[in-house]
Amino acid sequence: MEQPTGQFSLPTLVRKKMEKFRRKERDVRIHHRLSALLWLADGYSVEEVAALLGVCSRTIKNWLALYQKDGLDALCSLQYQGDPGGLTAAQLDQLKQQVATGRFKCAAQVCAWVEKTFARGFSPSGMRKLLNRLGCSFHKVSGFLFKADQEQQKEFIAEYEQDKSKVRTEGWRRYFIDGVHPLYGLEVVFYCWLLTGQRFEVGVGGGRKRLNILGAYCPEDQEYLDRRYTDKNLNAQSVIELVTLMLAKHPKVKYFRIYLDNARYQHAKVLKAWTEQIKKERGVTFDLKYLPAYSPNLNLIERLWKFLRKEALQKWHPTFEDMQQAVADVLDNLPKYQEQLQTLMTERFHLTPMASTIIVGVGPSGK
Repeated sequence: MEQPTGQFSLPTLVRKKMEKFRRKERDVRIHHRLSALLWLADGYSVEEVAALLGVCSRTIKNWLALYQKDGLDALCSLQYQGDPGGLTAAQLDQLKQQVATGRFKCAAQVCAWVEKTFARGFSPSGMRKLLNRLGCSFHKVSGFLFKADQEQQKEFIAEYEQDKSKVRTEGWRRYFIDGVHPLYGLEVVFYCWLLTGQRFEVGVGGGRKRLNILGAYCPEDQEYLDRRYTDKNLNAQSVIELVTLMLAKHPKVKYFRIYLDNARYQHAKVLKAWTEQIKKERGVTFDLKYLPAYSPNLNLIERLWKFLRKEALQKWHPTFEDMQQAVADVLDNLPKYQEQLQTLMTERFHLTPMASTIIVGVGPSGK
């Protein structure tokens, strides 16, 4: 039997759960429902709660009845799905399939397709609401290098996982090496929320000054090392200087596994000759392991460069020296960003899709 409104109460655990839901809830409609029941449990009358929320008393009674009949999950679910605009379930499913091809670049294109296919008219704003209800969203597509070989990437990851045991049992150190080249004045454009109709303009420079950084990142203990240059480009000597720094910081290590991309200077004969000389003179092996071609997704340090751009470069710096200092403030203080990097610098690698499974452009299904 349902309780009279004046005698409504909530068990302690249910009340705590409801209060927790209300704190986290972003939808004001559900927030109002939870507040209504909590206030009723505090002894407020239906009329008082209705006045506080600006709704009619019948709405409060309906929320209470819904909770007493179907529970908290039903109270926190909005049953209204919106008008499908005269489209049947089969037509909505067909529309979703077309959206999945990536053929529509704006709501107006969807409106035109729906009108041509189903003879139903929509405004762009109405179509956006319908697409949201269908579980669609507007976002940037993800690009990948289609020449990448997925099987080679799988082989690399399998060997990489096997190398982990060598770090523990044989004292290996592993580093990902890559270069990044911040251009002064050309890294400041970024995405952000703005008011409708607002323009937010940032000044950009000519990009004639460039900072060249060759960095190394160790996945085991998150050590970061680098060499920075403003007067010369990265070359084989830059790599030698960086691995020499590794050797100085870890003089007892006899085996370094170095993961590199396929930049030409990283294949230089002088670099390979230097590693052979170090092995002969000091018994230290620098094993250069090259990533599969077109596979930046396998180079862990690429994620660090993305983080660097976000933290240091997507803002205006009055001088080139100021930009250098902003870069140094990030790279020289990575422990300060431990919380963000903990989830970013994980050893979970995304494989590039098989090119044969990707719809490029509209494709046959979009004609």
